[in-house]
Amino acid sequence: MISHYRLIIQYKGNRYSGWQVQLGTSELTVQGELNRALSVISKSETVKSMGAGRTDAGVHALGQVAKVSIPLVIPTENLVKALNVNLPQDIRIIHAEISDESFHPTVQAKSKEYHYRFTSGRTSSAFQNDLIENHPFDLDITKMNEACKILIGEHDFTNFYCEGTDVSSHVRTIFSCDIVEVEQGGFEMFPAHFVFRISGNGFLKQMVRLLMGAIWNIGRGKISIEEFQFALGSTKVQRLGPVAPPSGLYMVRVNY
Repeated sequence: MISHYRLIIQYKGNRYSGWQVQLGTSELTVQGELNRALSVISKSETVKSMGAGRTDAGVHALGQVAKVSIPLVIPTENLVKALNVNLPQDIRIIHAEISDESFHPTVQAKSKEYHYRFTSGRTSSAFQNDLIENHPFDLDITKMNEACKILIGEHDFTNFYCEGTDVSSHVRTIFSCDIVEVEQGGFEMFPAHFVFRISGNGFLKQMVRLLMGAIWNIGRGKISIEEFQFALGSTKVQRLGPVAPPSGLYMVRVNY
């Protein structure tokens, strides 16, 4: 008998070549480690998993959602404990519940939220590496937030994705977008920093990182708000900024 469960997973993505298993390679992936742990606890190779999003190499997750199917009936609290015992310390299951067989974590998602964390100091903290990106330039956060407001609504993101996965449309709807400052707290390991927050009905490959790169260039005065707005269409233009490194990006939550 196959049982189905819905998991919420956190992971630090630095060691992994993304979420998805890379067939025919020995690349370390989050899904691969999850499948291995599922096989151990169910004593079977007949395990399946499906994530809500294919996070890229080096990208983190605070709330990745996955459906897993295993030939084992187990209380959900025991499933969480058993998986965490058999997973690396940089992957944690934080919640499990029984799932319908028909649940599809990608298709049924109503929205997803991503955060990109960054500083703009001339030097970075010794402890922020791999978790908060440093973009060492003077940035006009007010102008960057103007660009965030432009993103809200339906747009064609032809100029803000990396080819690699076939998609039927480049049109996506952004529900909210802004940049907020996070003050340094009592625990001084991590510095005060900024968070680019964006939620929408879906995201293309490297879309958030390309938007971050373009918005950085707006903050530096290298491109204008008008150039950015024009690029939100089907007409191909020259890339407006770098692909922001993966270390600052987090999949925060998936809403159903």
